[in-house]
Amino acid sequence: MAEPARKPYEAPQITPLTFTAVSKHLNADISADTGFDESYEIPELLARFGSPLFVVSEAALRGLYRNFRDTFTEPGIETRIAYSYKTNYLPAICAVLHEEGAWAEVVSGLEYELARSLEMPPEEIIFNGPYKTREELQTALGQGSLVNIDNYDELEAVTQVANGLGRPARVGIRINFSYGPAPWTKFGFNEENGDAHTALERIAGNKNLKFESLHNHCGTFQLVYDIYGRAIEALIRTAKKARELGLEPHIVDVGGGFPSSNRLKPAFDLPEGHNRKSDTLFPYAEAILGPLSKARELFGGTPTLILEPGRAIVDSAVQLLCSIVATKEIPDSGKAVVADGGVNLVPTAYWYDHKVSHVETKGENDGKLEMVNVFGPLCMQIDVLRENVMLPPLKTGDPLVIGNVGAYCQTQSMQFIQARPATIMLGPDGPEVIRRQETAADFFALDQVPKRLRSNGWKL
Repeated sequence: MAEPARKPYEAPQITPLTFTAVSKHLNADISADTGFDESYEIPELLARFGSPLFVVSEAALRGLYRNFRDTFTEPGIETRIAYSYKTNYLPAICAVLHEEGAWAEVVSGLEYELARSLEMPPEEIIFNGPYKTREELQTALGQGSLVNIDNYDELEAVTQVANGLGRPARVGIRINFSYGPAPWTKFGFNEENGDAHTALERIAGNKNLKFESLHNHCGTFQLVYDIYGRAIEALIRTAKKARELGLEPHIVDVGGGFPSSNRLKPAFDLPEGHNRKSDTLFPYAEAILGPLSKARELFGGTPTLILEPGRAIVDSAVQLLCSIVATKEIPDSGKAVVADGGVNLVPTAYWYDHKVSHVETKGENDGKLEMVNVFGPLCMQIDVLRENVMLPPLKTGDPLVIGNVGAYCQTQSMQFIQARPATIMLGPDGPEVIRRQETAADFFALDQVPKRLRSNGWKL
């Protein structure tokens, strides 16, 4: 008798309901597969561009950006989306988002230089982060970008640079506050112990500093949306102190940290788990826009709200296509496959259960599924793309699709054992290469070998 078809197991989830007032904000579904509806054949793409292969959907990228922007739109508040470059700074991705109207949020001179090379106006670049060199501050402040100051040492450096500019430098401060078991207190001035107030006093005493912004970034893949409400309240309290000192902030910057449709591994998820299948960004918008609307006068009457999303608008727009290079039956573990892409390309697999799917010919496996572990090609036991995922029987050469890999996978990918693959963008004119495949020459392009160690046949 034939074995009955097995369907993928989905663990039951209990999701607490939060009751809020009906809002006019767009209910943007962060778990929606926006885009990736282009007609393309995965085997064809792999044959043409090589395996593995990153694939960016331009339609998905634009759709995710627009959903995010519209969700945080409110009359009387000027909302600006400053895309987080560090999440994925492929120039083509940044260019698409800038065409949509996104500003740039950068945390290094390298990222600042990239934004300028993409013709971003300096006034639309937000420079954050705990480390900025004197030269980087000189460039950013000199060109008119906004620098959010992280610490007293940086405040002193900014002051010295500003004193030599001949015109006021645009600045803000980053603040932090206590919340939960692991608050992000590495960054910024503490709002509760008086550090933020002291920083404001020093800024107020220098006519060369033009104070514009109060900034907070409260985490990454933040599932507790009420924390954004607490952040806004902390920024409002700080704004009151700034006004008392004669400062006139008009920008409220709540950073990023908004989740994508990826699923955290249980060890990193909320204790009770969290089902985001029907989740939206609506609660985050309510937590931010509600209190800010009531405190608009503290920010000049029409505050500028800056949001710095990365993962929420790029994660679901990128997939990794790869191929099965081996199949195994492992004692005490069961079936396993080895793919030609691993954690060297998807480092976020340590934290997320990425969606893994197989494109099969209709009727090829009659719906039969089996539990399998998916390993990468590296000589490391921890090179695991996904554990215990239900897939049809696989054979060497079969393609796999790893979903939601747009965030941090390419910026944190490793030159380790395997070369990094090409990236293509599916746009209105079909597939276009936006990053070519690496070669051995690329691997060692920066290296030099002393002449005394070279042989006559040396080729690198």
